[in-house]
Amino acid sequence: MGKFSNLEKSLKIGELTSRNRFCVQPMECCDAEADGNVSARALKRYARYCDGGAGVVVIESVTLQYASRSTRRQLLLNIHDPVNRRGWEDFFRTLKILHPGAVLIMQLNHAGEYSSDEWSERVCVKPKEGFGGRQIDAEYVDGVIRDYIEAAEFLYRIGCDGVDLKFCHGYLGSQILRPYNDRKWKYGGNWENRSRFAFDMCGEIRHRIPDHRFLVGAKVSVVEGIWQGQGNRGNEIDVTESVALCRGLEDRGADFIIESLGAARERWDLMAPNHDCPEHVWLHVTAAQVIRNALKPETAVICGGLSALGRDYGKITDFCIGDGMFDMAAIGRQVLADPDFPAKILGGKAEEINYCRCCDACGELLIRQKPTWCVYGRL
Repeated sequence: MGKFSNLEKSLKIGELTSRNRFCVQPMECCDAEADGNVSARALKRYARYCDGGAGVVVIESVTLQYASRSTRRQLLLNIHDPVNRRGWEDFFRTLKILHPGAVLIMQLNHAGEYSSDEWSERVCVKPKEGFGGRQIDAEYVDGVIRDYIEAAEFLYRIGCDGVDLKFCHGYLGSQILRPYNDRKWKYGGNWENRSRFAFDMCGEIRHRIPDHRFLVGAKVSVVEGIWQGQGNRGNEIDVTESVALCRGLEDRGADFIIESLGAARERWDLMAPNHDCPEHVWLHVTAAQVIRNALKPETAVICGGLSALGRDYGKITDFCIGDGMFDMAAIGRQVLADPDFPAKILGGKAEEINYCRCCDACGELLIRQKPTWCVYGRL
């Protein structure tokens, strides 16, 4: 074993094995074709992430609803469109041939109130100042759940290794889970109703795909940091429901949880700490440890929000994994800055790394609906 012996270790997740403790975060990069189909640029980007040596690579926030997406060029999975289907079949076939050792997971998402009426339809669980949109009903949400289940079955058939169900960052999953969703309806009001979306979806996917060589998990905002958000009672932090969410997902067959914080359009500082708020990195570590302590040892807990660690990334994450705080380190903006980050860390070439400057120019590109990349790096 080398300098970072804990990061080097393999990890069993479900019935699969990650070759190390690095997981590439799902990051929208606004580079699908105009119709949402997989582009050559997107395929090249994911091939580079796999080249970089991470054990797990999560394909970004893929929408199942082209009519209600988060960006103009968000990747789309439409299992009813033969062209789109073939694109994803080719995508996974190519990556599996080139990188048979990588675990490839797709994150599924619905933008909800984070869509835009400029190019699609904004919908909401309960109108919210600054967002709003058409208020959806239980029939609509039932349809979203069916979409997720059918997408997971398709991905299982074509060789994808799993799904990440997005319950974070202010998108539809978060909107339903929040205490703010106090409507008296099938998916709102009390915790039993607000958690139904997540629990029914996860449970039915695992029921239909009992094979744990296909991983099921979720990315969760343990605390959103907004009034009546996930992990908040009023403006106060209360992670009781976040812990209950993770335990409930585990009980329904989830193999992993990716820890996160914040909301993309309201608390970016929590979601993606920079050098103006480095203390938020430790909030991520603390949140991951809370979830790690609440779950069974065999359920993998992956910690996010770490890019601001910079040159201390390897030392600190290796210690945290060894101390049992979490099981894997998720790399987001840092892998945009240097796709070879895992290989360089584990190969003793840390001096060659292009460290993320946490300037958030990548986030600005995404906001501007531009193909997203590191302005100081290159693929």
